[in-house]
Amino acid sequence: MPENISFRLRRSKRELRAAFGNISKKINELIERELQPANDWRDVLKRPRPELPDEEFEQWIRPE
Repeated sequence: MPENISFRLRRSKRELRAAFGNISKKINELIERELQPANDWRDVLKRPRPELPDEEFEQWIRPE
């Protein structure tokens, strides 16, 4: 059974509806995103290397 939560908006309901469409759906998405377990920053290292020539890749890794 869904629960009701009320709060005061800083912006008008019309403005939020224009920006996001279904306000309840957007709020639920934001809540779910915040309640997800934190990602480990090292997951970035497991991604495949971007498709760049070696020189450009080195420049991105070591811009100095």
